[in-house]
Amino acid sequence: MEFNWVEWFGYLASFVVLISLAMTSIIKLRLINLVGCLLFATFAYLIDSVPTIFMNIGIAFINLYFLYQIYNSKEKFKIINASSDAEYYQHFLNINRQDIEKQISLAELKNNDTSFYMLRDDVVAGVLVGNKENSDTFNIKLDYVTPKYRDYKLGYYYYRKHPEFFKDKGINTLKTFVNNDEHRVFLEKMGFTALESESNHAYIKHL
Repeated sequence: MEFNWVEWFGYLASFVVLISLAMTSIIKLRLINLVGCLLFATFAYLIDSVPTIFMNIGIAFINLYFLYQIYNSKEKFKIINASSDAEYYQHFLNINRQDIEKQISLAELKNNDTSFYMLRDDVVAGVLVGNKENSDTFNIKLDYVTPKYRDYKLGYYYYRKHPEFFKDKGINTLKTFVNNDEHRVFLEKMGFTALESESNHAYIKHL
C-alpha cells in the first residue's frame, strides 16, 4: 500500500487538536489548539478544501485574540495569611488532594506552622505552606497552584516582581526542595539557585 503522507498529516493535525482539549490550563489549551488549527489549515490547503482553511484560520485568530487578552490583562495579586484550622483551608486542600499529594501528603502538611493563600483577582489561586526557619527564612513545603492558573503569572509576580509581599511578613529568604525536573525549571525561572552545600536538592532565593 502506497504511503499517503497528506492523509497522515491530517491525522497529526487531528491529534494535536485532540490533545489541546485535554489541557486543564487555558493557556496550554489555547496555544496547542492554535498549532492544531494551523496544521489543519495546511492540511485543508493540501486537499484543496477552502471552507476548512477559512474555518481553521478563523479559530487560530480567535485563539490569538484570547491569548493576547490573557497576557495583557491587568490583574490583582495578593498574599494573605491562612489558618490551617479554617474550614475553607481544609476544603481547598481536600478538593485538590490528589494533585497536592504529588508534592507532599496532607498528613505532613499538618507539621507546618505557616500558610498563605495566593490570590489572583481576589480568587484563591493557590497556597504556600511551610515553616519559618531562623527569623526571616521561609522553608516552603508546598507551592500549589490550581490548574487554571498555571501560567507562571503568580510565580513571576510574587517571586520576581514584588518580593515585598514576603518582606512585609518578615520573610527575606525563601528555601524549598526540588520535586522533579519540571519543578526545577520553574524554580530557576523564578530566580532560585541550588544550594551546593546540601545534597538534598535544596534551592534558595534571597529577596
